[in-house]
Amino acid sequence: MKFKSFKPLVVVLAAMIAITMLAGGALAADKIRWKGQSVFGISSPLGKYTIVLWKKYVEEMSGGRMEIVLHDVGEVVPGTKIFDAVRGGILDFGANTPAYQKGQYPAGDLFYTLPGGVLQFDDLILWLYAGGGKELEQEMYGDKVIVFPCGLTPPEEIWSKKPIKTLADFKGLKIRAAGLSMDLWEKLGASVVLLPGGEVLPSLQRGLIDATEMLEASYDYTLGLHEVCKYRFGPPVHMSNNIFQLLIKPKSWKALPDDLKIIVEKAAMVATFQGYADFWQDTIKFNKKIEKYGIITTKLSKEDQAKTRKLAFEILEEKSAQDPFFKKVWESQKKFIADFKPYYDLTKFD
Repeated sequence: MKFKSFKPLVVVLAAMIAITMLAGGALAADKIRWKGQSVFGISSPLGKYTIVLWKKYVEEMSGGRMEIVLHDVGEVVPGTKIFDAVRGGILDFGANTPAYQKGQYPAGDLFYTLPGGVLQFDDLILWLYAGGGKELEQEMYGDKVIVFPCGLTPPEEIWSKKPIKTLADFKGLKIRAAGLSMDLWEKLGASVVLLPGGEVLPSLQRGLIDATEMLEASYDYTLGLHEVCKYRFGPPVHMSNNIFQLLIKPKSWKALPDDLKIIVEKAAMVATFQGYADFWQDTIKFNKKIEKYGIITTKLSKEDQAKTRKLAFEILEEKSAQDPFFKKVWESQKKFIADFKPYYDLTKFD
C-alpha cells in the first residue's frame, strides 16, 4: 500500500523534472550567441572604450539573452578584412573605421570630424545622430552590412621634430597622415607618408618622417612620441575626433527579435558616449605627463586656422565633383552646418 501511494508522487516528480529540463533547454536554445572581432586591440583604449563597452552593455541590457564573443585583433581575420568577414558571414559583427573601406566607399572619410574644423565634435554628433548622418552611412553600405556609430576618441594633437608656428612651416615637412588630411597637408606643401601605427615611432627615429598625426595624449604618450618629438601643436586642423563603427551581418541582424535590435543599437550609442567620457580621463592625466616632460606646445593662429578651413572646403568640393555619393553626404553636412552655426555662434564663448 505504501509503495502504491508513493508511485503517483514519483510520476509527478519525474514529470516536473522533465518539464524543468525542457524549459532549461528552451532557454538555452533561445540564447543568441554572436561572434565578432575588433580592428583595435581590446585591451587598448581604442578597444576598451568602444567595442568592449558595447559587449558589456548588450549582455547586461539583454539580461543574458545575448552572449557576445569578442575576438582580439587578428584572431579570426586580419584587421583589414573585418568588413569582408562580416559581409561574407564569417563574423556576426566587427568593429573598425570607415577608413578601411575607403577604396570602395570614398564618402567614408566624411563620417569623421573634418579638416580645418569644418565639422567638429558638436556638429558631427548632432548631424550623425539626428541630422540624417547615420542613415546616410547605412545607405553608403547598402545591404552589405548593418552599421551603427560605435566609439569616439578625444581630440587629437600633432607631433613634430621641428617647430611649427605657422602654416608656412609645413612646406617641405614629411608628415605621416591618413584620410582627408593627406590632401590638406599636400596643399600646404608638406610631403605626406602613409604608415601603419606600428611604423610611426621607428620612422620618426630614423628620420623618414618629421611629424605625425596619431591620436590623443594618452595614446601618443604610451606610444612614446614624446621621446622622439620635441614639439606638438594644435588645434587638430587635420581632423579632431575619430568616430568608429559597428558592422553587423544582415542575416544575424534580421534574426534578432525587435527588442534585442533596440538593445544592440542603443548599447552602441551608450558605449560611444560613456567611452568618450572615460577616454577623456586618460587624456587629461597623460596631457599633464606630456607637459611635465617638457614638450613645447604651440597653437596655430586664428588666421592660420581660418586658412585651413578654407582649404578644407576646397578639398571637399573637389572630391564631391569626383564621386556622386560623396557629394550627397557633403551637401547634407553643408546644409546642417549652415543651419547649426547661427545659433551655435550666438551661444558659444569666444
